[in-house]
Amino acid sequence: MAHQIEYNDKQQGTTQAWHGLTEVRDSITLDDNWLTQWDYVPVILQKNGQDSKYRVLECTDKPGLEVGTAYNSETFRPINNVEFLGLIRDSINGSGHKIVSVGSVRNRGRVFVSIEFSGNNPGSFKAAGRDFKAFLNFGHGNDKSSVLWVNTSNTCTVCDNTFSMNLFSVENARRSREGDHQVSLRQRHTPKAIFRFPNIAGLVSKAIGAQVQFAEAFDKFDKVAVSTQEAREIFAGLISRPVTPVELKEGLSTRAVNKTDRLVELFLHGAGNRGETLADAVSAVTDYYTHESVRSGDKFRQFASSEFETGASVKSEFFALAQKPLELEAVRSTGAALLTATM
Repeated sequence: MAHQIEYNDKQQGTTQAWHGLTEVRDSITLDDNWLTQWDYVPVILQKNGQDSKYRVLECTDKPGLEVGTAYNSETFRPINNVEFLGLIRDSINGSGHKIVSVGSVRNRGRVFVSIEFSGNNPGSFKAAGRDFKAFLNFGHGNDKSSVLWVNTSNTCTVCDNTFSMNLFSVENARRSREGDHQVSLRQRHTPKAIFRFPNIAGLVSKAIGAQVQFAEAFDKFDKVAVSTQEAREIFAGLISRPVTPVELKEGLSTRAVNKTDRLVELFLHGAGNRGETLADAVSAVTDYYTHESVRSGDKFRQFASSEFETGASVKSEFFALAQKPLELEAVRSTGAALLTATM
């Protein structure tokens, strides 16, 4: 997958993104950003000299630049930049925020804005003495490649890749009915879409509440003592799920032993970890499946795994387990049995 920042596109951000094409700015506001420098204009197409129901989108700064293909105005309703930024303004009104990325991709077919936030304060938020970043993302595609979507995630949209990852996250949450503590919203480009915008603004409070909920859970994890041996058993059980009777008899594979050892190292010495609590264990799993789980070392494959493939699943699974003492103990007990069989 390419970044798809084409000749007529731009991505502005407060830091340089992985693709190296960011126009870095100290400050980005809703009144001064790439999307305020141009807008979409529908041009009516004619048939036999008469206006038809079909339109094509052009751009105010480049009238000859067509976005996507012709659309039926009776079934598809483009969202222009003024409306899109207005939705974002209404959504974050009254909450602390910092716009960290804004842009267009696919020759202006898709646009996006990412906001870093934490409760009533912008930037990172703290839990168990650690700093965490969270993003509120908005995006849509007037080229008909994407619905309007809003989500909260640890992925900042900076290109078509990350746009697609956040869109996938929204679609997956809708199908699985999971992630109720996160914002995950989609809206098709229907003629009535704009009238639903006021309802979206209320979701920001839900997003902020999700981050508060996460911080509270992580602080609770930090109060649960976990020894190094217990952590090793938990990790062994986690990475082996589900366990077959044969595996219980034969023990861990060499690869599983190495992975368990690395998780223990992160538990003891990972960033911010002391090797003493359940928070350290959760942090170790998060670090490993965010940065190290893909053996090829391919940064994009690692990123994809971390955000919506195996890595994302394991991180989500373990965070849920950490909040269920009985289930976590069952995982630890299984891990202990596997380690014993391995010896």
